[in-house]
Amino acid sequence: MSAVQKYNGLDQKIRSWKELDIVGAFIISSIQDAINQEDSFVADITALNFNVTYEVGYAIGKGKKVLLVKNKAIIEMDPKIAEVGIFDTIGYLEYNNSDELYKVLLHSKTNALRGDAPKLNNKAPLYILEQKFKTDYATRITSRIKKARYIYRSFDPNETPRLSANDAINQVSQSYGVLVSLLSKETTDHKIHNLRAAFILGLAHGMEKAVCVLQHGDDPVPIDYRDFVNVYYNFDDIDTIVAEFAAKVVEAFQDGHSYETSRDTTILQKLDFGSSSAENEMKTLQGYYLKTDAFNRALRGEVQLVVGRKGSGKSAIFLQIRDKERSKSKNIVLDLKPEGYKLIKFKEQILQYLQEGTLSHTITAFWEYILLLEICHRVIENDKSRHKIDTNLFEPYRALAESYKKEHYLTEGDFSERMSKLMDNLTSSYKIKFGQSTNIRLSIPEITNLLHKSDISALRNDLVNYLKHKDKVWLLLDNIDKGWPSSGLQHEDFLIMRTLIDALRNIQRSLSKERIDLYPILFLRNDVYELLVEKTSDRQKEAKELIDWVDPDLLREILRLRIVSSLEIETDTFENIWRKICVSHYKGEETSQYLIERSLMRPRFLINIINQCKGFAVNLNHIKIEADDIEKGFRSYSTDLLTDINYEIRDVLPEAENILYTFIASEPELSENKLTNLLEEVVPPQGLTAKVVDLLLWHGFLGVKRISDDTPHYIYNFNYNMPLLKGFIHKFKREIVYIINPSFWPSLLIEQGKKYQY
Repeated sequence: MSAVQKYNGLDQKIRSWKELDIVGAFIISSIQDAINQEDSFVADITALNFNVTYEVGYAIGKGKKVLLVKNKAIIEMDPKIAEVGIFDTIGYLEYNNSDELYKVLLHSKTNALRGDAPKLNNKAPLYILEQKFKTDYATRITSRIKKARYIYRSFDPNETPRLSANDAINQVSQSYGVLVSLLSKETTDHKIHNLRAAFILGLAHGMEKAVCVLQHGDDPVPIDYRDFVNVYYNFDDIDTIVAEFAAKVVEAFQDGHSYETSRDTTILQKLDFGSSSAENEMKTLQGYYLKTDAFNRALRGEVQLVVGRKGSGKSAIFLQIRDKERSKSKNIVLDLKPEGYKLIKFKEQILQYLQEGTLSHTITAFWEYILLLEICHRVIENDKSRHKIDTNLFEPYRALAESYKKEHYLTEGDFSERMSKLMDNLTSSYKIKFGQSTNIRLSIPEITNLLHKSDISALRNDLVNYLKHKDKVWLLLDNIDKGWPSSGLQHEDFLIMRTLIDALRNIQRSLSKERIDLYPILFLRNDVYELLVEKTSDRQKEAKELIDWVDPDLLREILRLRIVSSLEIETDTFENIWRKICVSHYKGEETSQYLIERSLMRPRFLINIINQCKGFAVNLNHIKIEADDIEKGFRSYSTDLLTDINYEIRDVLPEAENILYTFIASEPELSENKLTNLLEEVVPPQGLTAKVVDLLLWHGFLGVKRISDDTPHYIYNFNYNMPLLKGFIHKFKREIVYIINPSFWPSLLIEQGKKYQY
């Protein structure tokens, strides 16, 4: 308080939280009133908590100038700023004592963080903070939103490790409604999640959005939230709460209240590069999507597998094919996302009881059955009205609906809920017959009896008869490699994926005999696919398309299309457009090339780094992205990238979790001996070092160069051909030096420009 008292000795005045008259009043009202009355808001984020985080969000939402300060003399408590995001993407000033804080208050400029001031999003009006772990309750919440027929955008910590303040501001400002959940202290990562919820909630209240806050059970919630939290104990409670929220969103639509910026909009504010997650731009992606050869091959039905690294554009292809094909009334398009966390439940409930020989048959039968039911479900939903006016469809539809009804398959909810219910039914049937017995071998008839409620052949025949009146059937499956446990992928997990591929092939064959065109496509992460091929037999019968980005000009074209679409300008060259929004050079390098080289040649990462840089530029009211904005944006992006790649490595090799942090303050260039010695100190099992090095090379964390040649080579410089990269290393073994990719230098505190001895 001494710094505040000293400051208040001047003509200006700071009101501290402790001065507010809040006795007997609901605390949030007093805090909001105080923020509303002032031009600026100062927050100390030395120890992150719910109240301060909410208040920062509220002040930003109200368009107030914000200054964040942090006492660097105090050890940072968990959760750390770097883990949460938000604050380091806004920027804060540090102090050691009250005198330094006084100087910060006296001389520092505050800025109103207004984001891009986007228009209200009529196509995807809701913004949701998703939970990291997709429990049955979390699934129910999103399912009910879908049931209300609202398209939503979301922040998913499984896709993006940290929340950017600028992204949150933009997402909330374009929303009619915002939904967040608060997690109890028994939930993993509850502190980080709830801080994000507090910030988003503050923004939403400041911008006067329709808001829904959910909390499971009576776990105490922060005092700021008590009048805003909807407590639920079961699915029915969730249904009621979401229904009430949906009505509030309708009112917001009718009101048409828009979040207006208080200053002239700059070209950077108007510019929207889009989201790095295709799911968050599904309604706008068509306007600027780059139709690659991979997309065209998939659209022609020439491939059954689309594989690529995380962030390479798999989901974008999934969404574009789905939207294009389902616009044709005679097509049936099934877009399913059987996420890994649901399959873990399957593994835990029943697979552990079965013999190895029975596993494959059981899981394949499960996939075939649920896919058959889902096709029926989609047909019945799509043609509920059409069959009444089309005499050719009426009788086949009635027969199919009758056969489908006999299976007692859940018709409510989304695919995740229906799959979960089917798993529960299968588990119950198994335990009724076998109890807790293990190592059970099931015959084909026994598997059939466990799964089916009636004669499945009748349902299949009725479906075939109906599909003969259709043109094409598309089975698109994404996200199966998402949400696996931190312990990594196990044998059963690969078996689940392998049998899904087999089931798709079996369904395609059986329908092709009836002259029905079915096009199944499974979208899979490349590293997971390579392990799948390595660990299972019957390899590579399916045609696959590998999404790789090796040409920087193609990535520039992605940016150009987004800029042209966002600013609604006439087509122009990338160079001309880029000069209008960004400085031409940074540290002697052309800026677009500088950013592309730090994106690991993945579209998602490129959009992330540019959005980070643009966010800092917008917050500082710059006309274009300046050198300082690139420096700050790159530093923030590097932290996100480190977390992302660490998770990817953990998924396929749990023993190497957190291996990247071994390189903190390391030399940027390492000889083979130095690299080996460094890794052997932290890699537990013997003999894993070489495997870890391969993984680091595969992910682009490490590259190589010859001492006689200063040119770095990464996996994407070898067209993602790992044998070619290893052959290069072997041929020039005596003069090879390993390089840590500069993309990771800021987050690992690696110094630049220093000469090292090899």
